[in-house]
Amino acid sequence: MIILDRHLLYLIYIFISVFLSVYSVLYIFSLFYFGRKTGKRQQSSLSPDNLTVLIPVYKERPEIFKKCIRSVASQKARLVVVGDGCSEPYKSITKENGGMFIYLPKNSGKKAALSEGIKRIKTDYVMLLDSDTILSKNAVKGLLAGFDDGVGGVGAEIKIIKKKNKFIYYSSEMLQRLRQLSFKPMSYFGKVMVLNGQCSVYRTKLIKDFVSSDSFLNAKFMGKKVNNGDDALLTRHINSTGYKTKMMQNVLVYTDSQDSFKKLIKQTVRWSRTGYMYFFNDLKSGNLFKNGVFYAFSLVYIYTLPLLTLVLIVLRGGLLLNLIFRRGVYFGWLVFFRSLIQTPAVLSSFALPYTGLRVISILAGILMIVLLVRSVEENKIRFMSYGSIMLLVMLFSAIYGLLSISRHNQWMTR
Repeated sequence: MIILDRHLLYLIYIFISVFLSVYSVLYIFSLFYFGRKTGKRQQSSLSPDNLTVLIPVYKERPEIFKKCIRSVASQKARLVVVGDGCSEPYKSITKENGGMFIYLPKNSGKKAALSEGIKRIKTDYVMLLDSDTILSKNAVKGLLAGFDDGVGGVGAEIKIIKKKNKFIYYSSEMLQRLRQLSFKPMSYFGKVMVLNGQCSVYRTKLIKDFVSSDSFLNAKFMGKKVNNGDDALLTRHINSTGYKTKMMQNVLVYTDSQDSFKKLIKQTVRWSRTGYMYFFNDLKSGNLFKNGVFYAFSLVYIYTLPLLTLVLIVLRGGLLLNLIFRRGVYFGWLVFFRSLIQTPAVLSSFALPYTGLRVISILAGILMIVLLVRSVEENKIRFMSYGSIMLLVMLFSAIYGLLSISRHNQWMTR
């Protein structure tokens, strides 16, 4: 009976391993193929006068907030700042740069601040900008150029502001570059999973009522109010209206990273919980498949990868312990390592296809590394060294985020 169970576990392991390898190969090559397609660039008749920048602020460092406001003022766009339970020095900085400041006496959260601020928006387009994010030159014009008749929301590409702590900087960059690789082909199909919350532009008419609605302000999951993921909520709302969402890879904005590794881990856990929460909601509502084949294909891969990887680790560990128990430590490890490079006996009739799949999987992994390295311009070795550690952190953060999803109402990082 023990032998049968061991063989059954081994078959399950092989099946999941082969499935994950095939899925990974298809996903990575799709990132490469569709990521190269940029679509047609169009001339836009829109100007900064057509847009208002809306910034909620709460306990932001004054120096980074000042840089944020000045970057907006330099582009001649209208500006509305909502002080969420805070006033000075944010009010003075906003007024000095020609913006409108709205003071909320009580700190009620980002969603409430957005809801109050959007009531003052009169322009056709609104940019939602974080208070620690700095616009690059002509970012407003660049994002407006992404709109045509069928586009409802456009996101900017995020660049992390370099700090003295290189590990946190390059780890944060790894997070953003992975998001960039995933979102670029999604953008080609016009259905992005989530427009970056640091800086995105929307058609005001599409989100004005929604941002003030109970569905946005008091959204619930597992019976608890959702405090996170306002950017994901907005993106999914735009996608549900039939309008397209896309990223403008050529428009950069600069944002602060977390100031400690502990906070960076908490951020990845928060993102994971939010991602799984909306993934399950998409599955339940059927929106996962309504947004197109590539959208569904990508999300299923992204959110099943950590779980399947964990299952493989557990199964492999169990099989190793079984070998050690039956044959001793030395022979157990020897058989274990031989199994990593040899074709399993149960697949002996498919030795050539199985070996070919392993080779292709290795090539796909190399391609992924190349894509990541090409996405950064400096210190590529340091980026991959620190980033590799961050990949492990992301894996376990995703698993922990899934297992602790019931605690999604905790903000954690501010």
